[in-house]
Amino acid sequence: MKRRWFLIGLSLPVISVGCQAITHLASTRLNSSQRSDPGSEQASGETADVDGTAINVVRNSKTLVMATAANYPPYEQAEGEGEDKVIVGFDIDLAELIAERLQRKLSIVDLELGALIPAVAGNEVDMAMAALEPNRRRKQKVDFSNIYYRARHALISLDGYLRSRDLNYQTIGLRAGSVQARFADKLSAEHPDLEVIAFETLDEVFEALDVGAVEGAILETNVATAYLRRYPDFEAKIINSEGPTGSAIALPKDSPLRRDINAALTDIKASGEMNRLITKWFS
Repeated sequence: MKRRWFLIGLSLPVISVGCQAITHLASTRLNSSQRSDPGSEQASGETADVDGTAINVVRNSKTLVMATAANYPPYEQAEGEGEDKVIVGFDIDLAELIAERLQRKLSIVDLELGALIPAVAGNEVDMAMAALEPNRRRKQKVDFSNIYYRARHALISLDGYLRSRDLNYQTIGLRAGSVQARFADKLSAEHPDLEVIAFETLDEVFEALDVGAVEGAILETNVATAYLRRYPDFEAKIINSEGPTGSAIALPKDSPLRRDINAALTDIKASGEMNRLITKWFS
């Protein structure tokens, strides 16, 4: 039997992006009424189209414009309400350090996950950060920085009873377009009766898990840790795979910033600032 996929609450491309950038000084302000609605990155890849004139941001040599999807804690998330909303997270803090070393102001555009790669490929932004894996499909459209953080997959279930070897005839939830969605394709070879439900957000994944609509969920380990604080009845088990996944910064093809960003990442790691960010957000 073929593994079955269900896409929950996902809009179909083609879409447009209509949001404003937020300049990072002391904090990041998010105008929720200006949020884009470009759909989600599906398992088959980023297919969203971005109107070349839709993203209204200032592009100059003094500003570093970054796109993100602010619903993936602890990497990036929106906090607060209305005009007091701010975007915070590991990727945001790291982007600020990179901008400092490039002597630029950081300006952030909040998009849906599926619109990030099209925005970068269309040269609408300088870069995108959202725990993005530099896989082969994405590399056909954009360039990537060096890997800045590596992590592993976790299987979440009630009291941690579910293990990867027991996935046949189970229903698993995950975030559409995530690294874990692609990882599920590999699991299907070993577990042909595995059913996967792809949700637009991780909040929806855990809501489904909480009410028993799915038996388990697959998340990145550090993201799982953050959510398990809110769902103490569930536990995580590390899933063995060929190797850890990595996050990198997406850049337009042949971007002149790539060398400078890689140099900034090297300096941030050497200075100990990267370890401090990891401790701050993942401990």
